[in-house]
Amino acid sequence: MDVGSQPAGSTPVLLSAAAAAAIHAEVRRSGNSEACGLLFGTHGRITQATIARNVAENPATRFEIDPAHLFDAHRRSRAGPDRLIGCWHSHPNGRGEPSAHDRAGVADESWLWLIVAGGRIRAWQPVPGGFAEVALTAARL
Repeated sequence: MDVGSQPAGSTPVLLSAAAAAAIHAEVRRSGNSEACGLLFGTHGRITQATIARNVAENPATRFEIDPAHLFDAHRRSRAGPDRLIGCWHSHPNGRGEPSAHDRAGVADESWLWLIVAGGRIRAWQPVPGGFAEVALTAARL
């Protein structure tokens, strides 16, 4: 399982091996469509990745998480102990950097974004005008 990179000065976010495996499995299953889901955990630790239906008009080039899945995730987050901390999606085109469309879709600046491309998971944090890469490390959580 290939996970992330180590940008200079970045404290690694821990991604559970189970979450990484679930993400990679869904990306393989989705083929040429963007796979997507949500991330649960605590600050600096991703303990679970959910799988959501991509309801985008053109799922080959865009992702939109099923609103019912998002609603359920917010309810679950309020119940704890893990919180909804971000989202993930794939880029079947093989580019692991966020797109302008990704940036336009940021609704919560505190969320972590994982992007899967070319078999690799990379982490990104929204910043004014774009994203900053965050170090990501696979771990048994």
